[in-house]
Amino acid sequence: MITLAEELILLAIEDDGAISYTAGAPGFTPALVSAYLVELSTIGRIDADLSTLRVLSSKPTGLPAEDQVLETLAAGPSQSIDAWLQQLQPQSPSLLKLSLGLLVSRGILAPKDASFMWVLHSRRYPVVDGREQKEAKLRILGTLLGTDVPTPHDSALLGLARAAQLLEGFLSSAEILRLEERISLVGGIDLYVKAAEAAIRAESTLRATAFMSPMF
Repeated sequence: MITLAEELILLAIEDDGAISYTAGAPGFTPALVSAYLVELSTIGRIDADLSTLRVLSSKPTGLPAEDQVLETLAAGPSQSIDAWLQQLQPQSPSLLKLSLGLLVSRGILAPKDASFMWVLHSRRYPVVDGREQKEAKLRILGTLLGTDVPTPHDSALLGLARAAQLLEGFLSSAEILRLEERISLVGGIDLYVKAAEAAIRAESTLRATAFMSPMF
C-alpha cells in the first residue's frame, strides 16, 4: 500500500510531472513530517498523548524514510509531538528524497530531468496483491462529497492535505469554502494532524510578527 507521506508527495506532483506551487506552501514540511509520525503510529512503533510521544518499538519498518524518523525518535528525549515536529523538520529534504526513491522503485513515478513523471496514466497506482488502491485525489473528493466516515488513513490524508494547502492544487477557493464544514469534521480528528496545524499556525504567527514589527 502507498504510505501517507507518499500520497502527500504525489498530491504535490501534477499530471504532467510539474511540481505544484502548493508544495512551496509553509505547511508542506510540517505536514510531511506529521505523515511519517502517523504512519509510525499506525503500525505500532510509536504512541502519543497531548504531552508526550513515546517509542513503543524501534524495530525497522522497511520504509527508508519512516525508519530514519523512528531512529531519531528512539535516540531522542521524551517530548511532545509539537517539539518533535520542530526537531524533525530539518530532516525533511532527506526524508523527501527517500520517499521519492521508493515511489520510483514501486513504478509509480519516473525521474525526468528535474521533475518526476507519473508512470501510469490517470494518476493510477499499481495493483498490489491483486488489489488496486484508488488514487489520493479521487479518495479525498469521495470523502468530501460523500457522507461515509473515512478510514483513519484517509481522514489523516485529508487533514494533512488541508494543513499543507495541497487542496488548493485541485479545488477552487469557492469549493474549499463550501466544503469547509465537511473538511473540518472528517479531516481534523488525528492528534498528529492537530499538531501539524498548530505548528503551521505558530510558524505563520512568527512570520507575520516579524513582517509587521516596526523597523526601528
